[in-house]
Amino acid sequence: MLHVRLVVVPRSCYNNVKKAFESVDCEEGQTSSAGRGLKFCAAITGLTLLALASAAQMLSPGEVRISSEPYQPQSQVLSAESRLVRVDAVVRDSNGQIVTGLKPEDFAVYDDGRKQAISSFVVETRQLRLPFGKAPAPAPAAAGAPSSLPPQVSPRPRYVALYFDDLHTPFGDTRHVQLAAENFMREGVFPGDKVALFTASGSQTVDFTSNASKVLDAIEKLKSHGRSLESATCPRITLYDAYLIANQLDPVAYQVMLGEAVQCNCVDQLNLEIVTCTQQQETLVQVESQQMWDSIRQMSQDTLSSVRATVDRLAEQPGERVLVLASSGFMTGTLEANVDDIIDRASQAGIVINALDAKGLITGSPNRADLDVDPSDAIAQHSAESLGPAMASATAAMVDFTVGTGGRFFHNRNDLGAGYYSLAAAPETQYLLGFVPDELKKNGGFHKLKVEVNAPEKVSVEARPGYFAGKEAGGPTAEQKIDAEVRGSGEGSDFPVAVSEKPATAPNGAPEFNVETHVDIRKLPFERQNDRYVDMLTFVDALFDAQGKMVVGKEAQMRFALKPETYERFSRSGINGGMSFAVPPGTYRLRVVVEEALHGEMSATSQNLQVR
Repeated sequence: MLHVRLVVVPRSCYNNVKKAFESVDCEEGQTSSAGRGLKFCAAITGLTLLALASAAQMLSPGEVRISSEPYQPQSQVLSAESRLVRVDAVVRDSNGQIVTGLKPEDFAVYDDGRKQAISSFVVETRQLRLPFGKAPAPAPAAAGAPSSLPPQVSPRPRYVALYFDDLHTPFGDTRHVQLAAENFMREGVFPGDKVALFTASGSQTVDFTSNASKVLDAIEKLKSHGRSLESATCPRITLYDAYLIANQLDPVAYQVMLGEAVQCNCVDQLNLEIVTCTQQQETLVQVESQQMWDSIRQMSQDTLSSVRATVDRLAEQPGERVLVLASSGFMTGTLEANVDDIIDRASQAGIVINALDAKGLITGSPNRADLDVDPSDAIAQHSAESLGPAMASATAAMVDFTVGTGGRFFHNRNDLGAGYYSLAAAPETQYLLGFVPDELKKNGGFHKLKVEVNAPEKVSVEARPGYFAGKEAGGPTAEQKIDAEVRGSGEGSDFPVAVSEKPATAPNGAPEFNVETHVDIRKLPFERQNDRYVDMLTFVDALFDAQGKMVVGKEAQMRFALKPETYERFSRSGINGGMSFAVPPGTYRLRVVVEEALHGEMSATSQNLQVR
């Protein structure tokens, strides 16, 4: 049985508790081996997380990861109406500077061309960060809003996720990105910042840390894991051609590739054989294009899955959150729903996604001289005409990510170092608009959004390009559901959970009590990924006084990537999560909520207790 003890103590007790575990040295949310078991630790202001796996249990590194933080209900901004569509907008002037002081009447939101009534309006302001230790300018005052929801000012720490698409970025581009990222880590990270590194291949991962050397070491080890998918023989089918032909989007592309195949492979055949050869080339072009596209699509799906996982990990952090995605580009045609899902998750979590095109300044042009063809023929013309659309297709997802979350796209420039400086900070002013879509638009499908600003000068607006109605107007987020359960008093049981408590004494002699939550994981929908069983549990324990006011709350996440033998063992024994509270004597109501991440299943229970 995995037994985890989460100790909640006042700061006066912290040093006493720490002494017993001073041999453990790990970053927040990280794990370290200790003897025959594992010890997990996370230092949090005023709190200590002590997680101990029984010495009899042998867990491999990475099977269980635990992070913890004080429980604080999520912001209720734009959540009063469950059908509300949220649109985060960043407004810039002609010089690229953020425009502040705008009011609701300055905005117009169009849903598929129809103007919508803005029912919620909030201004978020953040502290402007500058490199090289320059003093930031004061944050601009927030504009007034008709909503009862006040503008928010975020004094929280900054979390930056550096994401490297090492599946689609070739060696030369990777090296340029490495140098720029290393320079950013040495000169662009501020005290209190936490930086993480993730890759599309999963070969390099560093969870959020203030230790810059860890991130720098991982950056130095970055390698390109991509493979060439383009045809190396005649016909020379490009990735973009394969996309067009496999999805029957452009008959011209198919005819050009077929003409090239016949020219390469059939010109020396007799007349009868030419007919047969041409038929063979038709099959060759179709089959090769489909095979190429299948590989391209799978790689793009893998990349999008890892971007989504990065967004989800970043969403768990309690501060200003920015994702900087570096890639040479990847095609996402037919995967628009996956892209929109990532935008929706980031938008709901208040995450800004910035993107950096690792190709830098594009100076090349299509070159087919090796085919010894006349530049005026169809092959050369098609190659020249498809260059722009191919480049746009490769960066479409990056553009959508940035536009949809109020971020910025750094491209067609070689000073990638400046790109990291400009992209690692969230915009200092962001407008959160909300509207309720028409009932007729609730049947699903993608709906285009357009945001206009009435300003005396020319401005540009960065906002999400649209939403899928079937998902969007959706109900509350997972965090909001947990908040609702914590505030509630009813019993709910999507999976078996048993809660017990008993009195104890804190290290300083103050009264304390322990709460233990037992979870039977046999009812949980673990997902099989390669040779691991993957899922995540979120535990929230909250104490309310006699007047119903929350006195203290604690939240912890257990992320599982269990080997089959470990999964079988835990299936038999279950998992215990324990939290210890040091609070003044009195009568309290204990509320315990456990949420499973994959399907959003949840169990909740309440009980009254007396602390003497």
